[in-house]
Amino acid sequence: MKYSEPVDPRNVGKLTFVGLGLGTRGVSLEGLEELKAADIAYLEYYTTPYEPTLPADLEKLTGRRITVVDRGFVENGREILKEAREKRVVLAVPGDPMVATTHAELRTRATMEGTETRVVHAATIGTAAASASGLHFYKFSRTVTITRGGVGKLSQVYQILHENLLQGAHTLLLLEHDVESGEGVGPSDAAAGLLAAEENFKLGVVGEETFSLVLSRVGRRDQALRAAELGELRGADLGAPPHCVVIPGKLHFTEVDSIAAAFGVEKAAVHGNSDGVKRTAQTLVPKYVAKTRRALESVRQKLGPKYASVVENVELYLKDADNFLANDEDEMAMLSVGYAEGLLDSLSFAGVVKIDW
Repeated sequence: MKYSEPVDPRNVGKLTFVGLGLGTRGVSLEGLEELKAADIAYLEYYTTPYEPTLPADLEKLTGRRITVVDRGFVENGREILKEAREKRVVLAVPGDPMVATTHAELRTRATMEGTETRVVHAATIGTAAASASGLHFYKFSRTVTITRGGVGKLSQVYQILHENLLQGAHTLLLLEHDVESGEGVGPSDAAAGLLAAEENFKLGVVGEETFSLVLSRVGRRDQALRAAELGELRGADLGAPPHCVVIPGKLHFTEVDSIAAAFGVEKAAVHGNSDGVKRTAQTLVPKYVAKTRRALESVRQKLGPKYASVVENVELYLKDADNFLANDEDEMAMLSVGYAEGLLDSLSFAGVVKIDW
């Protein structure tokens, strides 16, 4: 086996990811030290609108030239990885670096190439949203981003919100913003999209009175908080981005107190959104059972004794569906009502009787 010669540590490169936190002054002392020691320093903030003076401010604080790079440069990563093999390269990013999958993937590539990596963590909206709103951090569940292209088709967002509310958990909705184009999703767009999704899916997940928290420019001097019902947000102007929206689930009384204090609203106006939210089967199975029973009654007399066993099985399946649903066996409830519908449909397909669904 051949062994390589010892490598002079002074010639070994390093790639460091430095989190800038939530505001222009959110970078830590440790992060500034890494920037000062860098041979090459990059700054990217294509998803968060920072003040245009940020590069100059960092240069003044660190004495290093800061090169602003776009999304494509970071996602490609080849130049960064090439330089990091022999030099100390720092990539400064908003929030906490490893929250973004792009940065995590770049770090993995560097590690696989044998390049030393390091992460200087910083505040991120995931934790700051809980802190700023007064909600308990451990009660947040899946976070989801509303993008410009998807604001009119929020099926996944609607599904995740539904699942979170069933658990009594809070949902953080991140609203996309593109620095280069200046375009993004505002709280008004998000509210309109959610209400449109409700109109489409009709599962009772959200409505005009859904209590919502809008957090704008968190961590900055012009931070703004607003508590309002979803219907009130539609069409509202909440100022410059970035924004995020929190849909609370079940609220502890201390959370109610904190929201009232932080957002300047009466405690009577603060409420969670989990009460009354039903599982999908709880909404759909009763509708399907009722529809099937109506169809059965409309043809029962026409079928006569010859098809009595079919009618009996339809009734038994419908009874099973109700029982399964009552026992939280949603899948079996859906299957049972499906079997009942299938039996009636088979009579219609065989030309035995015409069924008006």
